[in-house]
Amino acid sequence: GPRLPPARDHPHIPCKVDRLRALVVNRSWRTSLQALPPPPLPPQLPWLLRPSAGGPTFSCLLSGADELSVHRVRVPADLRHARYFGSYDGGWLFLASRQTSGHMLFNIRTEQCLFLPDTVPRPWSSDDFPMIMLAATVSSPPSRGTDDPCIGAAIVHCTPFITDSRQITFWRMGSHMAIPSIPPDHQFDVVSNQFVVEEMEDVIYHKGAFHFVTKLKNVFVCRLALHQADLVVDHREWLMFAPQDDLGYPRPVATARYLVESREQLLMVLKCTCNLPGWPPLVFSVFEMTHVQAPAGAPQYVWTPVPTLVGRMLFVGHGCSRSYELANFPGFQEGIYFLDDLQFYSVSRIVQYQEYLCFDNGKYTLGPPHVASRCFWPDQVNSNYSSPVWLLPGGEDDANNAQAQVDVHMM
Repeated sequence: GPRLPPARDHPHIPCKVDRLRALVVNRSWRTSLQALPPPPLPPQLPWLLRPSAGGPTFSCLLSGADELSVHRVRVPADLRHARYFGSYDGGWLFLASRQTSGHMLFNIRTEQCLFLPDTVPRPWSSDDFPMIMLAATVSSPPSRGTDDPCIGAAIVHCTPFITDSRQITFWRMGSHMAIPSIPPDHQFDVVSNQFVVEEMEDVIYHKGAFHFVTKLKNVFVCRLALHQADLVVDHREWLMFAPQDDLGYPRPVATARYLVESREQLLMVLKCTCNLPGWPPLVFSVFEMTHVQAPAGAPQYVWTPVPTLVGRMLFVGHGCSRSYELANFPGFQEGIYFLDDLQFYSVSRIVQYQEYLCFDNGKYTLGPPHVASRCFWPDQVNSNYSSPVWLLPGGEDDANNAQAQVDVHMM
């Protein structure tokens, strides 16, 4: 076979799974490596988790955009066709094992499983109501510990009618009961000159509170606390944003809104479809939350356009968007990595077990020129159980040493 590089070059194989494969196929290389002090490993980028027919696979950017970049994910048989609705750093996946229920956090490295609530209480009824989690995140790394302050937040569907608006809820990790859900507000939209349901589009934990962005690009902030062991919303606040006037010009139509924390600031990324001449069919825009001095009663915030990423890569996905510094990844360029989440919030599709589109994954360059490219392999058209999600790195021990046993399961 091909000659492998010397052991000292092991950390220069950027993909973690590729490094492990090299160790497995070459015993002498592995033996010599064990005699060396553990070197710091290169930082990792998110993997694109694909809901393939025989169970999930993932595509790794660090391995290149070819068939060798696709690795199998080992998951228990009963989770191979679960619906994925988010992820968290360290190999955690939010999934619904029974599509509409069986919500859990599953770690593909350790196979640890944390069960999440399937119902929300109704204040006016003794019966709990089933909910479907659509997007979720947590306040800190998940843990089984009873004293762990980890709190979860989710955008959910929890009404009898499929077409009803999404709501939000929270729970303490380890609890099988969420707090009563919070329905969306109705705000007056000066652009359309009518009241609009402020349906939640994305959630992020930022500076000690959960932030939700709505279709009108306003932000709902919830700070949670424990009062006599009960989880309560200690503080809630609407951050109202000045509307962006399109001045009558045609503009792309927003299909998704994401919140990303980057360099301690909160960014909003808009994903839009576009049929304007000279533009790609998919367009992304980035904005930074800015506080402004305004008269009483007027919006106190604006979304300031960010024309260039200034040395950053953004990975956008509902509940799991992340920002990475380009300086840590030689050979990469600025861009927004996206996945096919057009049907992520489709309750009717979830309930009726319909197929999800999975092919529109790639990278967007802000430009000029504005370019949307496909950088993942292969082109999978659809899935009968889930949309794709990001599998987020992180969570290794302080030494950042190579071979956690869990990586063996991913071969």
